[in-house]
Formats: sequence, structure tokens, C-alpha cells
Amino acid sequence: MCGRYSVVPNPGMSVFLGELGVSASIPEQYNIAPTESVPIIYEQDGQRECHLARWWLTPSWSSGPSTKYAMFNARAETLNASRAYKGPFSHKRCVMPVTSFIEWQKLDDGKRPIEIYRADKPMLFAGLWDCWNEELISCAIVTTTAAKPVEPIHNRMPVLLDAAGAKQWLDTATELHDLYPLFENRLPYELLARPVQQGINNSRNKTAAVPTEASQATVLG
Repeated sequence: MCGRYSVVPNPGMSVFLGELGVSASIPEQYNIAPTESVPIIYEQDGQRECHLARWWLTPSWSSGPSTKYAMFNARAETLNASRAYKGPFSHKRCVMPVTSFIEWQKLDDGKRPIEIYRADKPMLFAGLWDCWNEELISCAIVTTTAAKPVEPIHNRMPVLLDAAGAKQWLDTATELHDLYPLFENRLPYELLARPVQQGINNSRNKTAAVPTEASQATVLG
């Protein structure tokens, strides 16, 4: 499960988005929590667009926004069997630019937050989007079983995409069976992980994660 992440615009972000043919102004956001607005990129009428979306999917057929069921993560294994996700998986796929995300590692004395990030470039999450009542755009992160380097931290992780995978995911002409290899529990690029202070647990804390004293980044992948 991914329940917190950050997006920080920088030259690397602009280059990465440029590879997707997108020129957009991405807002700086730290410690984003579910139900907040986040930037997503999707393809419509052959054009890739960047929009803000509520990070908690509201199906187009539903009665409206609700937090009764957790709809901010969508399990890759059951997308095609879910009433809420089947339609978006077929024709409303998006990518979500990310600088870092938080997973909580279980320890004997509780949980500690771990920040996972890329050293030199941003990441892209595979996502789904929908539009309710022609006014509310919302989204969910697609998750899969953790790649081996991530397993010691958490048993699930977001589906991470490189530029080629993102183009395939966004292309509405892509056959669904050709997308399943993207769900394999592997890392498309090297990641780093480091423990951060517990202040990140508070969703009202909108500052960058602070590494714990003497914490060193571990290479994943």
C-alpha cells in the first residue's frame, strides 16, 4: 500500500515529462495524503494532458465522493475483476509523477517510515482515473507485490514505470494483455531508501521528510 508521497518540480522532472511529450507546470507538494489533489497525466484524443485529480477514485457510476471504501490504491491482480477499476483499466489509465514515497516498515517495536526515492530523476506511478458527474477527476495508484529489494520494507509497492512503460500504459490502443508484464514485481530503475523521522506520519505536515540521525540510504535494485 502506498499512502503518502511527494512531488517536487525540478529540471529532472521537466526532462522526464518531456520524454512523454508533456509540458506542464507541476506544483510542489510534500507528504501528499489520500483525498488531496495530485497531478496526473493521461491520454485523450491522441493528446497527453496533465490535470489535477483527487487521489481517491470516485467511479463515474457512483453516487459521489465517499471514503467508505479505500479507493486510493488499486491492486494490479484484481483490476479486471473490480467493478470500480475494470473500466478505468480498459480506457482511463494515467501516470503520476513522483519524487519520493513513504512505506512503513514493521519492526518489533512498531512501524518506522521509510522514504523511497530515485537518486537523479523522478519516478512514475501507474494509475487509473475516472470522472464523476462531468466535474470531479479522481485517481488511484496501481500496486503490485513488492520486488525483492523492497520486500524487507513492505510486501506491496506501486507499479513503477520508466518512460517506455509509461508510453505503453498511456496508449489507449494498447491491448490489456500487453500491460500485465508491467505489473511484474521488479524495479525499472535503481531506488534508494532511508528511514525518516516520525513527523511524516502527520498528514498535516507539508514539509520534506527529514532523515533520522545517522541514517544512511540503502540501494534497492
